[in-house]
Amino acid sequence: MRGSVPVRKVAASILLILIVGCGGGAEEVARPDGPAVQANILIRLVDPLDDPDHYCIDVVGFGSGVQLQQPLQAHTCKPTDNRDEQFTHRPLTGQLYMEEYSLCLQPDEPVQGSPLYLRECTDSPLQRFDIFADGSIRVGADGPDQFCVAVAPGNGEVINPIHKRRDLSLANCGATELNLMQWSFFEQGPGQDAQRGRESSHWLRGALFKQVRDL
Repeated sequence: MRGSVPVRKVAASILLILIVGCGGGAEEVARPDGPAVQANILIRLVDPLDDPDHYCIDVVGFGSGVQLQQPLQAHTCKPTDNRDEQFTHRPLTGQLYMEEYSLCLQPDEPVQGSPLYLRECTDSPLQRFDIFADGSIRVGADGPDQFCVAVAPGNGEVINPIHKRRDLSLANCGATELNLMQWSFFEQGPGQDAQRGRESSHWLRGALFKQVRDL
């Protein structure tokens, strides 16, 4: 019909408006083999669960008391002084790199319940993480068994009046509640000014792109 607009073009236009409204561009979409997210961002659980400040992937200890040999944890997100919670996703290698210690995220092995550590960055397949449109961060995405970075169920452990923690490990993606393994990326600048923080909902934008691509 003359004057009609293809459905694909309309959907793409709507998607562009949504992305601009979210404050980002197409280059920020998180999906397997997609471009890198911003450098030095917090990996924050979408569902706050029992902590209104949300949980972020975190190193045990702080400052001179940091314990790099211990498994990583999910800890109340820190609004400032949070360089020990900042990661960069390297899309070519899949690594989740922590600049503060020049180390990469790695599980002991790709199995249920495996803890995650910061290790020397290598070409190990255990350091290849894929970020999916549903917000899951997966190891072994190309194999029959996929394991996701997830927090422990139940109630968080109270550390002090303002902080909680949970165990962090790999969990079978198909058998784990989404709210325990759905992550977003929260960007804060080098000065760690809390007012500069903004959430990049990569999982949502990735899902929208997939819908347009499938039209």
